[in-house]
Amino acid sequence: MTTATPVPNSPLTRELLENELAARCRERASVSAEVLEHRTAGDLDNNDAYHRALARLDSLDRRIAQLYAALSTAEVEPSADGTVQVGSIVTVAFDHDPTDVTTFLVGPPEQYALVRVDVCSPDSPLGQAVMGADVGDVRTYRLPNGKECTVAVKEHRIELL
Repeated sequence: MTTATPVPNSPLTRELLENELAARCRERASVSAEVLEHRTAGDLDNNDAYHRALARLDSLDRRIAQLYAALSTAEVEPSADGTVQVGSIVTVAFDHDPTDVTTFLVGPPEQYALVRVDVCSPDSPLGQAVMGADVGDVRTYRLPNGKECTVAVKEHRIELL
């Protein structure tokens, strides 16, 4: 079993997530009743209403799981020591190449659904390299193929989801 890394989260965002979770759970109960109702209509292979309701139920289950994950990995306040930490949006340049730049959130992959930017796990080689870094810091880390890569932190900020 893996433990999720806490991600900074504002009280307002937490309330919005909790409200959405409650609404999705209510909607799930309604859609689940629709599935049962359409299931009794007979031939399931040719029952479009049943398959639409089943697809909607699957979609709701995925969103509910995302919301639970987001809430279970949320901290109310970020720690603020001025360096890259979980919850930071980081812009880096690779191997001293000013054209090879990317921006990502340091946090668990579940957060992608909330921020819609690339997410880098703090446990990954890149995540470990940038954790604790500040603007201008250059770090080296080992790639899965054994080669080394250099990354320079160009910018970072805490993003309260």
